[in-house]
Amino acid sequence: MRSIRKASRNSARGIFIILISCFCLYIPLYTSGSNDQNVGEKSGIVNTDSGTIIKSGELVFHQPVEDGGYNWFTYVPKSINKKEINYIWITGLHGNFVTDDYDTITNESREQAQSRMEWAEKHRLIMCVPVIPRPRTNYVYTVAFPTEVFLKNTDKFCQRSDLKVNMMVDEFTNRLRKEGYRVSDRILIDGFSAGAMFAQRYALLHPDRVLAIAIGQCGGAMTLPSETYDTTKLNWPVGVNDFLPLTGNQFDFNSYKEIAQFVYIGEMDSTNSTLAHIGELWHSEGQIEFLKKSFGNTDPIRIANQSKYLKDLGCNITFKINPGIGHRITKEIFESIFIFFNEVITEHQSLIKE
Repeated sequence: MRSIRKASRNSARGIFIILISCFCLYIPLYTSGSNDQNVGEKSGIVNTDSGTIIKSGELVFHQPVEDGGYNWFTYVPKSINKKEINYIWITGLHGNFVTDDYDTITNESREQAQSRMEWAEKHRLIMCVPVIPRPRTNYVYTVAFPTEVFLKNTDKFCQRSDLKVNMMVDEFTNRLRKEGYRVSDRILIDGFSAGAMFAQRYALLHPDRVLAIAIGQCGGAMTLPSETYDTTKLNWPVGVNDFLPLTGNQFDFNSYKEIAQFVYIGEMDSTNSTLAHIGELWHSEGQIEFLKKSFGNTDPIRIANQSKYLKDLGCNITFKINPGIGHRITKEIFESIFIFFNEVITEHQSLIKE
């Protein structure tokens, strides 16, 4: 694994790394306010607001940091030491339901969070699970970062989910530090399928916040950190040619290439590709044809070739294809993710101590 940039040692004032495992007229599409206060009561989860003390060993439900934001869940393991360098893990992002009922998305995210509590304890990672919508009305595949999330005429609830996650992270980090925890300014993110699309594109949008990502399948194609490929201009979500007009910021390739990235896909994972049609993510048949012609006709071949392309650009890539596996994540794959993250954490801590 290539070395993490030396600049990371400047984070010594406190460290939490976040993993993220993922997934229009302005009218309120979701029934997001009516039952939020009951989520914890119905499922044995602690409810909280911005003033509640951190509760270790308990899954905590949080309402949005501000209007238009998202629900979120956190879990602080009992196994961590406040005085040691700790890391936030953003995970459990998904696109499992297309629905205008935000409570349905919230309940699915709760289950994603509950299934990961044991892993958080085992690997001493502080967990954060954002609840990102996927509405049926005025449909936007919010977790996948289509171009629509950057547009002002898109429903505000579906705009810039990355900035809403940033608010969660900043709020959570500040609370933890007030409670005496050492917390990193950079994060770890993991995701599979829709969650991987979020993780990979979030890393492009905020490379200065990310230490490492672990991403599986990525919807069949990653967004490239390039403006052109030969003579072809690569607009979002193929590449970053229009990054500035969409986001208002210049793309920071130097920070992006330092992110440790574990990219994986099943050898048999060829039936859940976003490249099957236009409209949900890709703008045109031309974008899809470019990806197939340049990187391969099947998802496993395409992701492998894109990983090689990223590595040739100087990005910090580890690629793995899992033999005999289709569109699923196994316990063995999950274990390989934590092996990777633990290696990154060990190296990161060694740089801070220098």
